[in-house]
Amino acid sequence: MTPTKAYLTRPRERYKDSFIDAVYEYIREKRTVNWHPEILRARFDEYLRVLQQAETDPLAGMVPATQFWLVSENDGYIGDVDVRHHLNEGLKRYGGHIGYKIRPSFRRRGYGALICRLGILEARKRGVGDILITCDDDNIGSSRIIEVNGGVLQDKIDNGRHALTRRYWIRDSR
Repeated sequence: MTPTKAYLTRPRERYKDSFIDAVYEYIREKRTVNWHPEILRARFDEYLRVLQQAETDPLAGMVPATQFWLVSENDGYIGDVDVRHHLNEGLKRYGGHIGYKIRPSFRRRGYGALICRLGILEARKRGVGDILITCDDDNIGSSRIIEVNGGVLQDKIDNGRHALTRRYWIRDSR
């Protein structure tokens, strides 16, 4: 299925309720979340400021990154993509330039491939040449999404996680 009428936007108040609904979905699947949904509900403006600050003044050990939300007018928040402006040593091993996720209720509809492609375009706008994207070796869906978007497997490395890490490069053809 090809997703329609979904686009990237900066995180904003307009999509607060659908984003918080998605956070509950992530929690139900045992995914780590940075902010509890009820704290988000009460302090959403602070959450948005933290995301904006991460672009120019990231927390210690982090690199500058811009977050975008994939949204549609009918459904609100569908997923998000972090575009890291450059890599540190940790991101070279796991994480890469682009990290994305689709809320569980919207998976298997083509949104993963779309958000990855749009994330690549945003990275290019920020001057990133060759783009590294990683995923767990057992995450078949994510590996297919990366490959569909031009990712070429460099290697699989042990990061001490439950699965090896696949590292893919999308080369700059400019």
